Amino acid sequence: MTTPRLLIASLLLAAPLAAQSNGPLVLPASSVAGQPAARPLRLTDGPAARPLAELAAARSGAGRELTALQAWNDAGGLPARAGLMRMLPVARVVEIAGAPAPGAIREHAGGLLATRRGAAVWGGGVRVEEGWRLRLHLSDVQLPAGARLWVFGADGETVGPFGSELVNARRGLWTPSVAGPEIHLEAEIPAGAKARFVLDRVGEIVPESLRSGLFKAGSSCFVDGRCVSKADFPGVDLARRAIAHLEYPSDQVGFIGICTGGLVNDTDTKTTIPYLLTANHCIDDGDTAAGLEAFWDYAPAQCNGAAPSLGRLPRSFGASLVATGRSSDYTLLRLSKIPGGRVLLGWNAAPVGEGTRLYRLSHPGSGTSSIAHPQIYAQTEMDTSLPQAGTWPRPRYLYARQVAGGMWSGSSGSPVLLADGQIVGQLSGAAGSPPELCDFTSAIVDGAFANSFTALRPFLDPPAPCKPGPDTLCLLGNRFRVKVNWQNQFDGSSGSGRPIPRSNVTGFFSFGDPGNVELLVKILDFGDVVKVFWGQLTNLRYNLEITDTGTGRVQSYTNTTGDCGGIDQDFASDLLTAAATSTRVRAASCRSTGSTLCLLKNRFAVEVDWRNPANGASGQGGAATLSNITGTFTFGDPSNVELMVKMIDFGDRVALFWGALSDLDYTLRVTDTETGVTKSYRSTAGKLCGGLDNNAF
Repeated sequence: MTTPRLLIASLLLAAPLAAQSNGPLVLPASSVAGQPAARPLRLTDGPAARPLAELAAARSGAGRELTALQAWNDAGGLPARAGLMRMLPVARVVEIAGAPAPGAIREHAGGLLATRRGAAVWGGGVRVEEGWRLRLHLSDVQLPAGARLWVFGADGETVGPFGSELVNARRGLWTPSVAGPEIHLEAEIPAGAKARFVLDRVGEIVPESLRSGLFKAGSSCFVDGRCVSKADFPGVDLARRAIAHLEYPSDQVGFIGICTGGLVNDTDTKTTIPYLLTANHCIDDGDTAAGLEAFWDYAPAQCNGAAPSLGRLPRSFGASLVATGRSSDYTLLRLSKIPGGRVLLGWNAAPVGEGTRLYRLSHPGSGTSSIAHPQIYAQTEMDTSLPQAGTWPRPRYLYARQVAGGMWSGSSGSPVLLADGQIVGQLSGAAGSPPELCDFTSAIVDGAFANSFTALRPFLDPPAPCKPGPDTLCLLGNRFRVKVNWQNQFDGSSGSGRPIPRSNVTGFFSFGDPGNVELLVKILDFGDVVKVFWGQLTNLRYNLEITDTGTGRVQSYTNTTGDCGGIDQDFASDLLTAAATSTRVRAASCRSTGSTLCLLKNRFAVEVDWRNPANGASGQGGAATLSNITGTFTFGDPSNVELMVKMIDFGDRVALFWGALSDLDYTLRVTDTETGVTKSYRSTAGKLCGGLDNNAF
């Protein structure tokens, strides 16, 4: 979707943007989501309608779960838990295969079924005694194209429509939340279509008075974010429109967590993608991301004013997981939609120096009667003298001392910003013994954006296609950028080669005299591999640099023996181009199996899929460990070693080596279980050599 873009004036920026940085983007006030949303029929809103399920108050009906939630929060567990999940007494299987006659309403699957303009409309409600905010869970969701769902509460709060965009990989769906002890679901299915889902659980967000006794502790250092001026924090106006209070159900633990996140801008000026940055310890899987609710503008209308109701705030619901990793506690999400008037924050991937002042707006909780402010401000200062926590090593994490304001458990994942509003990290926690609400001796620890940038760069700074220029040759549909620097070793002169385009695959370069062709370059795409050919008509020294703008890989070539040119048989093949997948696996320690090789103290999981094109046989490689750094794979016959893999940790990087004794087709996959990043390497049939990725991880 292309959206009008308004860049912040340069006078707001404290310094010119560096090579690895990006400015903010202000979106127009008009809604990105489009036209006003359609409204539900509210079938179950009448006095005669009965809920399909009724649950007792959490204190009596879910006492064990509530006690576990409180114990987690009292122990300082992160992310903070704000709600719990409760099974309905009877799961309701809702199957919709047609609509009743116009004007007719009949009972169906515990709810009511009606029609609207030919579409079938089903509605059902759930009541939870003393409920504060409620969500519903649907399993085995099968929705046709055009299906629309809403939820609404007894006080008129209505959210939707939404649909299959919220369905996760396990065919589950968490609805958005509404306030009060009742939540009603309404589903509209287009005429002639069928739908099915099972209404089986309710998510109950409890008020802060039931979450933790720690909220009764003093919070005198907290500063209302609405009271902060540009004199305190020059980028505060940008941050206010970019920061969101996050609530999300985690089926893995059975609770609803809360964190903070911030919108982040990418460098592609042709599109507007609503990326949101938060912490890995908040959200680290796609199913959790799909159930996300992000509330915007959660701040009082005036300094030290009353907290607004969540139900009256603009919100986004549903997201997809883009990238996540534990190495610097980062998660990048792509939201389904965002309301108008948002700001996508800029970022800076340079290391943050000693003494740098950092700023933050965050949401400590929701229903903030005991914390005093729904949005709070904090200022910290980088301090390398602070002791390092073992699980948060430098330089992957930033350590800063508190200067003003404070943070609390719901602040997790909140972006930490430079004075101009550029993101340099996101909140992981505090290191102290133990840290308190206003303990200015604790270290505030953020995952360093400079460390996360390698994984985030393909999304936030996507490579631009090649643009022809006075020193640039573009080949294969502008995918490959070719440049040459030359040096005359006889007279000391040097310069950039001047390109002479010949075709989509071929071009020449001259070295000074435009009539004297010195170098020929050709790039051919063979489907599974891209090959580079170059021929030289010179004995001058040169450096030929070719960039694959699709992957960011850069390769350089110099004079060959005999000054005759050369060929790179695998420049852009899957074998040598290792691109991190955008879908990350959940971080965990490697476990050895018959097909999984674990290396470097079980940090890396290595697997191989193979195929014999001659007879069609295929399978997973049989793994065998030789040492902490080396192992082998067989392809079918356990006595016939086909592949050897070695990984070496050089401190600042981990290198991957593999040697082949096979010319079969195979794909080697390596997963860093510490960060969740997976890289793949493919060798097509007929190749006999292995490979090296000197900067694999």
